[in-house]
Amino acid sequence: MVGAMTRRAQMRDARAIAVVHVMTSIETYANLLPAETLNAFTVEWRAKQWQQIIEMSNEPDDTGVLVAEDEGNTIVGFGCCNRQRSEELAAKGFNGEFQAIYVLPFFQGRGLGRSLMFDMARHLNERSILGASCWVLRDNDRARRFYEALGGQIVGRRVQELGAEQVLVEFAYGWQRLDLMISE
Repeated sequence: MVGAMTRRAQMRDARAIAVVHVMTSIETYANLLPAETLNAFTVEWRAKQWQQIIEMSNEPDDTGVLVAEDEGNTIVGFGCCNRQRSEELAAKGFNGEFQAIYVLPFFQGRGLGRSLMFDMARHLNERSILGASCWVLRDNDRARRFYEALGGQIVGRRVQELGAEQVLVEFAYGWQRLDLMISE
């Protein structure tokens, strides 16, 4: 995308990240998650979360929060990565995790998601994290195609019961060698 860029998030970005997070979640998960779950996603709630996450990313740990901006310096996407939270995936060699990547629907398909993934892979690789994974809903076809286009392979599966009649199935996509992703 001409003129677009990614950069490390700053505290002042928390609200804009929250807006992208909520707007994208509502559109992406409209038919995948219960309405009451989606209704709980508020900008105020997410902004507080992102303030805490960004604050932690400024300490000497491994969290990376990146934003994607359009030509007018408006945040239209973001990504967050860190050390792996799943012991099972870490044992398989995926010591890093792409915890979140969201791009506003209007800006999808323009290379911003790819740029965010490459920058997150670089962030992890600079911390000697060689492989990483991410979780995605089985029924989120667009996201699955995106990860597969970046060379991700299904390396795990988990099931979460949301109630008597709804079950969420998630797949973990993994990349054994982040250096190969970075070199693309």
